[in-house]
Amino acid sequence: MNHFRSEKPLEGIYFTDFIRDVLEKRSRRKSEHYAAVYDAIIKHIDNFSLEFDCDIFTNSVTAEFLDDFIIYLEDQGLRHNTIVGYILKVQTLVRRASQYNYAVDVTYDEIDLKCEPTNAVFLSMNEITRIYYYKFEKQDKRKAKERIRDLFVIGCLTALRYSDYSTLTATNLQNGYIVKRTKKTNVNVKVPAHDYVKEIFEKYNGFVPCGLCIQYFNKYLKVIMKEIGLNDKITFSYTEGGELRTVTREKWELISSHTARRSAATNMYLTGRMKTLEIMRLTGHRTEQNFFRYIRLTGDDTARSISGDLFFKK
Repeated sequence: MNHFRSEKPLEGIYFTDFIRDVLEKRSRRKSEHYAAVYDAIIKHIDNFSLEFDCDIFTNSVTAEFLDDFIIYLEDQGLRHNTIVGYILKVQTLVRRASQYNYAVDVTYDEIDLKCEPTNAVFLSMNEITRIYYYKFEKQDKRKAKERIRDLFVIGCLTALRYSDYSTLTATNLQNGYIVKRTKKTNVNVKVPAHDYVKEIFEKYNGFVPCGLCIQYFNKYLKVIMKEIGLNDKITFSYTEGGELRTVTREKWELISSHTARRSAATNMYLTGRMKTLEIMRLTGHRTEQNFFRYIRLTGDDTARSISGDLFFKK
């Protein structure tokens, strides 16, 4: 398919064909996750088309279609925020089809779904200190647990993604700063190295623990956080399959590799020692609204910062 502008609008084409063409051209520069998300959207649209015996063209993606598609996705048992992500991507694709001068229906942009607050947690500096100094008892697994713990602490103090903080080497510690070209966004970041980070680099002679796939890391990180005793009760709600569900979990169950990045961003903000825009450069948020939704501070969190938690010093 050749994308070009013509003087006359082109006829609508099968929407999934258009998505596949876009995916083929862009996936070479994107991650496997990127391709998997769009493959899932294609699958859902194809299944919707089969179930309701209808062809979906670029100009079939109307506000009415999206309303029906949302109900269909809810019937598949998807979570609300997953559906929001799919709909936003569909709207972006229709917008691109319009830019390529394919026929579209302008009502596609009338649907405005909002994400629900997530159940993501963050760790305070006091909790990170507790994690850092925890002494593991079982000798046979102590070293392995320490490596995972130390790597996680680095993430909690740099705001880097797992793909970046798990690939640090001695060359990334330069004159008291962590300097890294990020994998996802391909930009250079420079973060003051916390004392704990410097100690971890020294502990491993610059060879920071690495080589763990993220699934393995997340699995055993939860085991470690449970052992350390991060068992505060966290109650949260989410919509799944169109129904609101409320559950309570212990904090260790909700901790993952990404908790490190969220914790770093939140604690950097709480100390007041970095400007919001400086932190946003590290996290990649483009608006303050999205940034504050990401860190989601409560009154207790602000009080904790006033009580003396510091970020870049012990």
